[in-house]
Amino acid sequence: MGETEHAGSDDASTPMTFGDYLRLHVVWAQEAAGVLADAADLYGRLAERGMPGLADRCDEARRAIAYMEQVAGVNAAQGIAHDEMMAAGGPENSRAYVEYEAMTRRHQELLPKNTLG
Repeated sequence: MGETEHAGSDDASTPMTFGDYLRLHVVWAQEAAGVLADAADLYGRLAERGMPGLADRCDEARRAIAYMEQVAGVNAAQGIAHDEMMAAGGPENSRAYVEYEAMTRRHQELLPKNTLG
């Protein structure tokens, strides 16, 4: 759980924590959900005009929105769990690390199993 350089930061030397990385992925998942919502609305309007197959595309986009929102929620919770573990002394604090690992397993169980395929 080391540090990487801040992606997209003006100061490339600013370290990016794993919690920061997770929060960045929350933003990306939320932005993807927004794009998918626009697509679903467009597909829905075109389907209303009788374009074949677009009602199915609208449904697929709506499922993808729910998927991305779930991914965002899990990543947000995981970021908080990581921050709490680090605040308690990081991996060197065995109790905090065991709790973090348990939380990670619970979060992994919350991730969507259907990859929209």
